Amino acid sequence: MSITKICLLIGCAGIGLANAQTVSVKSPDGKNEIRIMTEPTLSYAVYRAGVERVAATPMALEIEGKGVLGGAGTKIVTADTISLKGTIASPLYKKAAVDEAANKTTIAFDGGWKVVLIARNDGVAYRFETEFPERVKVMKETAGLAFPDASTAVYAGYCREKNGSDPLQCSWESIYVTTNAAGLASGGQTVYLPLVAKYADGAVMCVTESDLLDYPGWNLRRAAGESPALEAYMARYPSKTKNWDWALRDSPPEVPLRYMRVVERADYLAETAGTRTYPWRVFMLADSEGLLCEADIVYALATPCRLKSTDWIKPGKVAWDWWNCWNVSGVPFRAGINTATYEYYIDFAAEFGVEYVIMDEGWSKKLNVLELNPDTDVPHLVKYANARGVGIILWCAWPQLAGRQNEIFGKYAKMGVKGFKIDFMDRDDQPLEIFLEETAKIAADWKLVIDYHGMHKPTGLSRTYPNILNYEGVHGLEQTKWENDVDFPRNDLLSFYCRQSAGPMDYTPGAMLNMAKSQYRPNNAQPGSQGTRVHQMALMSLYEAPLQMLCDSPTQYLRNRECFSFMAKVPVTWDDTVSLGGAMEEWVAAARRKGDEWYAAAINSWEQRKIQIDTSFLGEGKWRAEIFADGVNADRDATDYVKRTETVSAGDKLTVEMMPGGGWTARFVRKGFLW
Repeated sequence: MSITKICLLIGCAGIGLANAQTVSVKSPDGKNEIRIMTEPTLSYAVYRAGVERVAATPMALEIEGKGVLGGAGTKIVTADTISLKGTIASPLYKKAAVDEAANKTTIAFDGGWKVVLIARNDGVAYRFETEFPERVKVMKETAGLAFPDASTAVYAGYCREKNGSDPLQCSWESIYVTTNAAGLASGGQTVYLPLVAKYADGAVMCVTESDLLDYPGWNLRRAAGESPALEAYMARYPSKTKNWDWALRDSPPEVPLRYMRVVERADYLAETAGTRTYPWRVFMLADSEGLLCEADIVYALATPCRLKSTDWIKPGKVAWDWWNCWNVSGVPFRAGINTATYEYYIDFAAEFGVEYVIMDEGWSKKLNVLELNPDTDVPHLVKYANARGVGIILWCAWPQLAGRQNEIFGKYAKMGVKGFKIDFMDRDDQPLEIFLEETAKIAADWKLVIDYHGMHKPTGLSRTYPNILNYEGVHGLEQTKWENDVDFPRNDLLSFYCRQSAGPMDYTPGAMLNMAKSQYRPNNAQPGSQGTRVHQMALMSLYEAPLQMLCDSPTQYLRNRECFSFMAKVPVTWDDTVSLGGAMEEWVAAARRKGDEWYAAAINSWEQRKIQIDTSFLGEGKWRAEIFADGVNADRDATDYVKRTETVSAGDKLTVEMMPGGGWTARFVRKGFLW
């Protein structure tokens, strides 16, 4: 890497600096740029292809006893640029290696603090750094988002606020709204990230954050003024909490229930080390929305792996029990949360090479993970599963774990359990972020994998602790059990473009009871999906999920063996990811490679559509394609599909016809290889 002292400062005169100062850094390809300006106070702006995408927006950090870092009179002392090159190994990700190429500028200011700017070909970012010897209290961060054009299209999720409740205690899984910069959060809503803006020239920007450690998450609210802008709205430090459950309501503080709710908050964001880096404010940039799936900036900017070894971490698919209500039929036992049912799930997983079975809520007694449900012989089931090459993952609510991770993880790791699905965090304040990091570290000490369900978007923590295999923070398929007024094909598209841009998501695809738009009804005991069978199959490779929950029951998969056999083969980590095009609320297509095989998939909205898939991603030669497509009657019977096998030459254009709420998916193997 190369280091250069720079003077990219407006009004630079001799050895002194004028009052108005600007520092800019551009990406290696010259397309992306981030600038900071010091007048009238510190601010930043973002550009793509020379066009302003974020207008000048104030940025500052207020620290008790240190004042406002970035306020009036801010003076730059030095600015040093580093050109980064090389690759980052990423074996548990959507690519085997991540390009590290970037230009990074560190700007030092009077008073012992810095701002770091970085520009990559997939986006730009900034962060604060402080160098104070003592611990500090961060009172406030100014981190807004100003739009140059009020008509810019915006896709965003709002925190669910009920009856004046704290909006920063939510599930982070609302349906994305479609609006413009003028209408965004105009009713006072709290915007959570990622947020995607689409500009008049087709370019897109995804706003999110990376390297969120020991600090509250970044959320936004409408800023005062005529120009369309958002301002930071971040969770202050919780000074008082209580355990709570929707069934039991209030409970004694010693009872670990489903939630740990914040009752009172202090007047500061975080108490933390005075010498540290703060989270990256990330602006992912691309020429079109389809290309967002190729971006790596969140992963690339996260703290590198802190584990001594990762060879023991096993990604995989999971036979899931809760969504399908433990419903299996044609068996000689009463199905439910009991030993016989779980033996059946384990045998099913072993037959199809599914790596894990989850035991969701009910395996323990009254939400107490140290007291087993007598109907479910967990020690026996763990041995039974391990003997068949299947791992057991246990569900728990996070209050059960807090402060007892070592005791609980140790008990079940010694038993042979392989991981935990941890649920209902529903917060993003500093103590919760500390819990996430601490829990991942302790889990790794016991060689346990983690799925963080009931939480906000990923922020690169799975690079730092690769045993974190998945995150929720998405309006996933579980919602079909009770929702009748949601357009799920649209939701699936926006989840791909918006939420997935931040990282993997525990959406839980794979429904086999598929319904056309007019036929769909929610059903808790026998749930199904909106859209076609192949739409569900396509989600297996479209959605990033190193721990991929298969939502439906073994009975449904055995009844649909041809479809499930294909789904069971789909990898969960990849060596390469390539966009094949799309439009925000209309359709999307992408391809992913694992070793010598490629998978490609597409989904669409309720509008019937014909697209072309360019197979140039395959490279040279001829390939054998196993294709699943919507059947001609899939608009009436959403389970209708066709399977065919054909020979494809790299670069061929494949015509794909998708029915309303439809999909398409294919597996490509080099001709001559064993099928």
